Amino acid sequence: MNRHYAIGLLAIIGFIAAANSTSINLCDGVADNIFVADITNCSNYYICVNGEAIAQQCRYNYSFNGKTQSCEASDASCLSCDPSKLSSVGLERTCNKYALCFAGTPVLQECADDLQYNPNLNACDYPQNVDCVANRCSIYDSPDSIVYAPSQTSCTKYFVCMNGQPQNQTCVGGLQFNAVSNQCDRPANANCTIAAIPKSRSSQTAAQIAPRMVDINCPSVGIQQIAHQNLNQYYMCVNGKGALMTCAANLFFDKDMGACRRKEDILKKY
Repeated sequence: MNRHYAIGLLAIIGFIAAANSTSINLCDGVADNIFVADITNCSNYYICVNGEAIAQQCRYNYSFNGKTQSCEASDASCLSCDPSKLSSVGLERTCNKYALCFAGTPVLQECADDLQYNPNLNACDYPQNVDCVANRCSIYDSPDSIVYAPSQTSCTKYFVCMNGQPQNQTCVGGLQFNAVSNQCDRPANANCTIAAIPKSRSSQTAAQIAPRMVDINCPSVGIQQIAHQNLNQYYMCVNGKGALMTCAANLFFDKDMGACRRKEDILKKY
């Protein structure tokens, strides 16, 4: 397969790109020199620099592949939204952003707070259930500045970025990872705390409640989220068409933010 790393194919357009009409910043929480796909055009992508998304374009009509961080002759990685299905796919290297394929239209979405996109549920979920750190790993790593990332599922687990991929590592002998010194340390020094996830209902139950198109009164233009009588569900409207969406286990729809959140995070604003 012919491919070139995206940085070698920069066609700098010369402006800082807005992610989409909802003002989601693609590079928020993403390390420098990570490339993120443009869900509306297979040949376009963005490079993250200081938290800003700078528009780029592959040469030769190549398609950008977020997983390999390169432009490729094959369009196998290109997002294609089936107009007959409602589905979603995580945006590579972001951990908390995803494309919602809504009646054939790709809509950029972002998980609230510190939640992460769970590809097994096709929904935003507790980070303890996902443990994604790919947003920290650029393909331009160096042994002189190694990037470490703590796990969100275990105090003894951590990741080391190498060749753009997080490598799973584990502390032994009762030691825990110290995110300040980037080394395995005594638990008293590591100061690692991972909150337990409430067990009000199983994540499997949430996964089985697939989103579905519904006939509701939606605005003819634009994107809008509407509260449902069930607190963990909501309606989503895109250009006059509606769908019933379900939050992952133990998350609830926040009508003011228009996103699924923890109950305690919703209550903070009151």
